[in-house]
Amino acid sequence: MKEYKNILFVSQGLSDEHRALEQSIKLAHSNQADLRGLILCPNLPSNMQKYEHLYEQSLEDHLARQIQYLLAEEQINDELPFNVEIGSGDKPVVKAIETVLTHQHDLLIKDIELNDTDSRGFRALDMQLLRKCPCAVWLHRPSAKTELKQRIAVAIDPVASTKEEQALTLQLLHTGNALAREHDNHLHIISCWQYELEHYLRHHSWIQVDDEELNAEVALARHNHLNLLNELIDKSNLECEIAIHHINGRADEEIPRSVNELGIDILVMGTVARGGVKGLVMGNTAENICQSLTCSLVALKPASFRTPIS
Repeated sequence: MKEYKNILFVSQGLSDEHRALEQSIKLAHSNQADLRGLILCPNLPSNMQKYEHLYEQSLEDHLARQIQYLLAEEQINDELPFNVEIGSGDKPVVKAIETVLTHQHDLLIKDIELNDTDSRGFRALDMQLLRKCPCAVWLHRPSAKTELKQRIAVAIDPVASTKEEQALTLQLLHTGNALAREHDNHLHIISCWQYELEHYLRHHSWIQVDDEELNAEVALARHNHLNLLNELIDKSNLECEIAIHHINGRADEEIPRSVNELGIDILVMGTVARGGVKGLVMGNTAENICQSLTCSLVALKPASFRTPIS
């Protein structure tokens, strides 16, 4: 993932964040990128302020030990600057995005908040980052697989009404390609299509559209969508091996299902609704997909996106 040169690792200071931290260090080292750490934590109550220094120091020490262990494990002997700061308060997403804006980070990496009752989706802070963070967001979910056995997929819609939408789709493919080359060198490309009128016209007793005529319309819709998809893939000049999954159905149903069936470990996806509304970061489809995912997620936004947090 050569395009990222200014990485922010976000910690919540409690769990073992080995995999997300490891990825941050590897990317920073291989890309000669800047790397910063941000520990998000709640404020201590006023009657416990005398413990504030020890409290924050313990969080910093915990992260520092993990950093030193990983530097030794990866045999990174040269100096890797890794400034760490504490972001305390009751609005962690605001602190994270302010840090991104202040230091102009192009990638935020964070372990997901684990949910004891449901392994799907993402919890509140992670969803807020997906909606509002102006840079790419990589949310790590624990995996039992080794890095070289992890499977990568990208979800794209080749139907683009603007140059910016097409640029984002190409960026998704390039990011998926870069990730695949670092893992098993296979990229699964998932794209969903629908002929939306089919459900209204098929076997409708009042309209009585001829089945043969309707089937021809559905086949044409599939053909046109697949042509656009193939043109986009050809234009992206992917270097890894690819498998195309061209699926008839709703994206918010079929993408999570495909992720599970294919054993995908990391999904690359755009999280901005079409239409280019400033500060509008997720449409219903992207929101529903995120809430159903059981894998890690790399989420990208178009260049024009402006966070509602300033």
